[in-house]
Amino acid sequence: MSKSFTPPQTPWYKSPWPWFLMAFPAIAVVAGIATFVIAFKSEDSLVSDDYYKEGQEINQRLARDDKARELGLSAQIMISDDSRAIRIMLNRPVEGALFLKIVHPTIAGHDQQLKLVEQGPMLYAAQLDKPLPSHRWQLELGDDAGQWRLKAEETLQGNTVLKLQPH
Repeated sequence: MSKSFTPPQTPWYKSPWPWFLMAFPAIAVVAGIATFVIAFKSEDSLVSDDYYKEGQEINQRLARDDKARELGLSAQIMISDDSRAIRIMLNRPVEGALFLKIVHPTIAGHDQQLKLVEQGPMLYAAQLDKPLPSHRWQLELGDDAGQWRLKAEETLQGNTVLKLQPH
């Protein structure tokens, strides 16, 4: 009386190998959906719509640097401890209102443009809309007529003193 032994048949879904093989396509689908969501929620602030126009503006920007150099301008920027107030001291008097652009290199939503208030001879100040996080920032000081500008690129933190010069 010989009985052949046959192991009991288990359903496919109880075996680990089909699940292992299905995991890779499932992971790819989840990663694709995550990429899609990130792509539509983030902004395209690095992309310019008009490269030709920006190319033409480069010469105008360089002329502003040359004008600041010709005038012999430089400035010191002092940032308060809480990164909410800025004071600027110029090395010589200038005419007209002054503006300071604080530009984040990659996120346009963090940019700020400040109109500076004259507090004394060659001394200006402004309050920031929001405190500056400790990142690398591009600073551009210029007059309201767009005749000259001083630039710097620095990592800003509270209680910082920076020097702006024509480039």
